[in-house]
Amino acid sequence: MKQNKELVAEYIRLFYNEKDFDRARELLTEGFVNHHHGVGAGRDRTVETFRAAVSVMPEFSLTVRRVVAEADQVWTHSVARAAPGAHPSVVVDIWRVEDGRLAEHWDVGQPVPEGSTLDAMIEDAG
Repeated sequence: MKQNKELVAEYIRLFYNEKDFDRARELLTEGFVNHHHGVGAGRDRTVETFRAAVSVMPEFSLTVRRVVAEADQVWTHSVARAAPGAHPSVVVDIWRVEDGRLAEHWDVGQPVPEGSTLDAMIEDAG
C-alpha cells in the first residue's frame, strides 16, 4: 500500500503541480479511465484535457492533506487552487492502481464556503 501511495503522490506532483505531462503520462495504464466529467477514457485524453485547462489556469495547484490506501485503491483529500491566493476548493480523489500504474480515477470537490471553519483548517494545515 505504501508503494501505491507513493505512486499517487508522484503523479499528483508531476501532473497537477509541475505540469510535466509526458512523465505523468507514463504513470497511467494505456486504458486509463478518468471518471471526471468530460474527460473520458484513455491516458492521452486525460493528459490533453488537463493540458488545455492549464492554458486557462497555469498556476493551478493541488495540495494533498490526507491519504488513505487499501488494497488497490488510494484516496486523497486535497486543497485545489486555481492560482496562489485564489479561493480554495476541497477535493477527494480516488485512484485505482493496477500493475504499478494508475488505472482509474474518480473525484468530487466543492468550494470552501467563505467564513467556514474549513478555511481555518486548510490554512492551519499548510
